[in-house]
Amino acid sequence: MRKASLQLLFISLITLLMTTSAQARAVKMIFWYPGEAGSTVEGQPVLDAFFDYVNKKIAPDSVSGRYFNGVADGLQYIMKEKPAVGIISFSAWSQNIAKLANAKALLAVLPLPGGQMTERYALVSALSEIKPGTKIISSEPLSLEFVKKSLFPKLPADVSIAQSPQLFASVKKIADGGLSAAAILTSNEAATLNQVSAIWVKSLKTVALSEPVPTARLVLFDQGWSGVEKFKQALLSIGADPAAKDVMDEMRLKGFAETR
Repeated sequence: MRKASLQLLFISLITLLMTTSAQARAVKMIFWYPGEAGSTVEGQPVLDAFFDYVNKKIAPDSVSGRYFNGVADGLQYIMKEKPAVGIISFSAWSQNIAKLANAKALLAVLPLPGGQMTERYALVSALSEIKPGTKIISSEPLSLEFVKKSLFPKLPADVSIAQSPQLFASVKKIADGGLSAAAILTSNEAATLNQVSAIWVKSLKTVALSEPVPTARLVLFDQGWSGVEKFKQALLSIGADPAAKDVMDEMRLKGFAETR
């Protein structure tokens, strides 16, 4: 009887381990911020530290992924790798939502320094108003439709929007009079510019602040991932955990919050 009992126990343990292994999932995640600084390779060490922290909280599931700051490569990763979740900037989410079938926003990302669920873009120029025909530059790839609908609805109809890979160099030219244009700054870029003490910054005027818009969102692509609730709870508590402070500072995040 004792031998039979041990055999049954052994079989039960093996079955449990096999069941747990079968249920565990290794999912992919995308961090998608078109126009943001840094390359996919440069961003990987910070993401790996983030994944190391989170994976301890969501075991036996695990998550890994990549960062992209271009539109095409981000979409390609989503279509090819089929990530279960992602953190996507508001502009990328809004302008590409038609291509993100069944995606659902789960949490609001709380960026530093403010740590709020909404933020404002700033429209700056050497002039006090935006005249018809003005060229407007931005670090993000923004369509005129998105800008007029979500950010600055009172812009003249015939302005143009262009992406600038060297935004602050272009903004300096605007201030110095070497470039006839205006610029749209993200809240982080506006905060950075406010800390610059150079004389040329005083030549810039904040023509308008945008309507408050959502920050980046944690998005669920795979509605069938059973571990998403555990993952969600790990992110909701990460901002208050001293063990995660360094990686959160590197990611310029205060934490996450439930969307309203």
